[in-house]
Amino acid sequence: EIKSGNTNCYLIQMFRSGKWVLIDAGTADDKKFLEKIQQVTPLEQISLLVLTHGHYDHVGYAAELQQNYGVKILMHADDQELVENGKMDFPPANNKIGKLIRWYHLRKRSKKIYPPFHPDIVINQQTKLEEFPELEFLPLPGHTMGSIGVVYGEILFAGDLMMNLFSPSPSWFAEDFELLAQSMDTVKNRKLSMIYPGHGKRFPLRALL
Repeated sequence: EIKSGNTNCYLIQMFRSGKWVLIDAGTADDKKFLEKIQQVTPLEQISLLVLTHGHYDHVGYAAELQQNYGVKILMHADDQELVENGKMDFPPANNKIGKLIRWYHLRKRSKKIYPPFHPDIVINQQTKLEEFPELEFLPLPGHTMGSIGVVYGEILFAGDLMMNLFSPSPSWFAEDFELLAQSMDTVKNRKLSMIYPGHGKRFPLRALL
């Protein structure tokens, strides 16, 4: 786990090939993000950056990793426009605390700027890559239309589909809460044991069943 502000990014090494995969790229105002990664592996050794969605706190260093270190970027087509235009988006909240958090972050919009970029691999549906056979990329729309999860064995790197601030829960923030609920059902129907969320500590999926 690589912390970037209050966002969790994950660096994993493929068992078969030894290749490194980074899930999410931090927030641009975290000046030490790349240093944290280099404490684990040289940046040049990262073969793939997977973006669970296109929000500023998950894509902050994507452009630099791509341009300076040759890291390939994978994301869903429905969030591609966000990152190609460098948009700072924050979806609606469904409770009072969430609305306060949203207001706070929107006030500090000027600190959330990140360089725009074009992803190298754009997916539209459930996908596996020959180069990374251990991973499955699973569309989980709701928080954003282009949100995806990364399945690795019985682990799900869930992005912002779920969170664990006070306790495990579906995200308080979504462009479409009905779609978010459908994505939760998708996850619950999979043989998964542990959830690694974009915010908060990991938790067993059974905590939400």
